[in-house]
Amino acid sequence: MAKNKRHKYERVKHLPNVAFSVFGQPGAFCTYPWHQERYKGLEIILELGCGKGEASLALAAANPFKLHVGIDYKSHRICVGAEKALEQGLENLFFLRARIERIREFFSEQSIHEIWLTFPDPHLKHREIKSRLSAAPFLDLYAKLLVPKGMVHLKTDNDLFFRFTGDCVKNWGGRVVETQENIHRGDGSGSVGSDSVSCFENKALSKGLTIKYMAFTLN
Repeated sequence: MAKNKRHKYERVKHLPNVAFSVFGQPGAFCTYPWHQERYKGLEIILELGCGKGEASLALAAANPFKLHVGIDYKSHRICVGAEKALEQGLENLFFLRARIERIREFFSEQSIHEIWLTFPDPHLKHREIKSRLSAAPFLDLYAKLLVPKGMVHLKTDNDLFFRFTGDCVKNWGGRVVETQENIHRGDGSGSVGSDSVSCFENKALSKGLTIKYMAFTLN
């Protein structure tokens, strides 16, 4: 393991805006900061597979009266976003180290207003389809967590994953509200989420790939 990565693994353990899960020991709801009385009544927005948290940082800065939680399983990535959030004084942003499959252990049913899937792994191999974050089992999870008419947002550069998501939502019984084939097309109308450009998005743009956007509901 690289020395810098080891340092991040140690630093993240002491950051006040990072919560951890232990396999088989999710802990009581009250142990997680987003259940504190001070945040009662705030809309909660999740970013799943947040990586270094670029999208969560931008969303939290733009929406100071909403509570944002970035979720990822990689501690060293979370460390980067969490430290930036502290530097920027973003008291409405937390990070959670946990598997996406377990998110119902940390949030109440019908408590989430929005979910962002920012450049999730498309899992292109056929045997990995069940791991795609828009596959039916994950949609089941989101539907239980979202408030009525709560929104799921997707950003991806992968055509196959984009089409797969649209098909899955429709087959599941959800509704695709909006799609954009290129959010950076430059005419001012394709700007959804373009103010929160992640490292993955920058890499895709540098290769000349287009960034697609989809919004859908599940209840």
